[in-house]
Amino acid sequence: MNGKSKLKRKTKLAVSLVLLVSFLFTGSGFGSPLQDPDAPSVPYKIFLPYIFTSGGPTGGGGDPDPRPVRNIFGVETSYIDSNLVSKADGVNANWWRYFAFSWKGIEPTDVSPSQYNWSAVYEHHLRDAAAGGFSIVATVKFSPFWAQAMSDSQSVQCSPIKDDAATIADFQEFLTALVNRYKEPPFNIKIWQFWNEPDLDPDVLVAIGQLYTSPFGCWGDDTDPYYGGEKYGKFLSIFGQTVKAADPQAKITNGGMLLDCNPEENPTGCIMGKFFEGTLRGLIANNGAQYLDYVSFHVYGHWYANLNLDENYGGFRDGGVMLGKAKFLRKKMADYGIDPVKPLIMTEAGLMCKRPDTALELPSRKKCSDTVAPPEFEDDQAEYIVWIYVRAIANDISGVMWYMLNYQSYRHVGLMYGDFITPKPAYLAYQYLVSQLYDAYYVRTLDEYFPTLRAYEFTKNGHPIWVMWAPDQTNHAITLPAGFQNAYDKFGNQISVAPGATSIDINGPTYLILN
Repeated sequence: MNGKSKLKRKTKLAVSLVLLVSFLFTGSGFGSPLQDPDAPSVPYKIFLPYIFTSGGPTGGGGDPDPRPVRNIFGVETSYIDSNLVSKADGVNANWWRYFAFSWKGIEPTDVSPSQYNWSAVYEHHLRDAAAGGFSIVATVKFSPFWAQAMSDSQSVQCSPIKDDAATIADFQEFLTALVNRYKEPPFNIKIWQFWNEPDLDPDVLVAIGQLYTSPFGCWGDDTDPYYGGEKYGKFLSIFGQTVKAADPQAKITNGGMLLDCNPEENPTGCIMGKFFEGTLRGLIANNGAQYLDYVSFHVYGHWYANLNLDENYGGFRDGGVMLGKAKFLRKKMADYGIDPVKPLIMTEAGLMCKRPDTALELPSRKKCSDTVAPPEFEDDQAEYIVWIYVRAIANDISGVMWYMLNYQSYRHVGLMYGDFITPKPAYLAYQYLVSQLYDAYYVRTLDEYFPTLRAYEFTKNGHPIWVMWAPDQTNHAITLPAGFQNAYDKFGNQISVAPGATSIDINGPTYLILN
């Protein structure tokens, strides 16, 4: 089906089943775009991109950052309308990731001269986001049937691109026309992403019946020592060079990687984890590293009853699902002589409701399969917003796009309810987080509270702000710090501290305001 012999495909079955099991337990979300609603326009304003980093290059505990926390906040949506523009503005989002461009949809046939179907692009969505001043991370994916490297009787939209001179020239011609059309007002697209989650072998999609409909990329190849990453790196080089030739101000990022495991921790059972190393090799071999501005990866917590599987994540034993991935990516870049290492962005981050219906009944008697998520999940989703963003700031991750802002039925990952308007508790926690940390300065990790607590110090308007939580989600008493003024929970509700009290319990995310 992908050009490999039937014999080779049979010999791969056992490997593919292992990958499938790993993927089903640790993989990313199957985000299905909702039907497109028309959106009224909003007033246009100029967007000037600003690149943000925070903290030291190895993460929390580095030198204080002289720049205020601003541009790390972001969202992803499956559509864009005035309500979502307002909701994104409500969390001071800078990054707005959006599947903007399908090569398959824009150039379905290979004719000369090339003909582009721009009506396949929801241009009113892009105008609305740009008019709101957001930095659009525009994903380009899905190869047309005539350009697909995979050999199949049907179109496999996630397929890698044919590696021949004629197809590459067509791809470059398409990219040049695309960038020239959308780089200027009213679209102002400056950040371009090549494919989505490319580090997946198509045989995994065959096994789950999603080969022809998958939102993933399928550049992975488990018969290759670098899992197909070198070929992807070559085309990422072509993508970056072509886009920047059309717009020297453009920024380039790879397709956000699933990156489900660390091959250095599991050398024989983590071939998927070799994809990024292969990508680096492909970039370097094709002089393409200079065109890559950000390295993108995806992070999902898996909720069964609590948030335990964030730090205690089997695929990355050193650091967990977020910090473990960041550490691995930086190490690989350093191993290949990329100095300084590229900034990291998380173009998808979220929490999936994955508790099986057969599990012991929750106190609420709700299930993850219900139309509305269990309240236990919703409360933890609100906590996870704080866990993700605070640690991202402290560990020098440049951008985090929550998947997703709009309603999403898949594993309840969205921040809106099914009426598409009412915010879930996690959105309210996001708002309060931003109200406290936007324009604050990251100072340090409060190492004296580790490992029992996670604790970070910021300063804003001359006042220290401590953000703390217990990763085991149980109460731990601490002595009130000097200068204590007030304490607030993750939603901004004031926590009562009795006069004369000398301690406070920390469990869920807590903001301590000091003088």
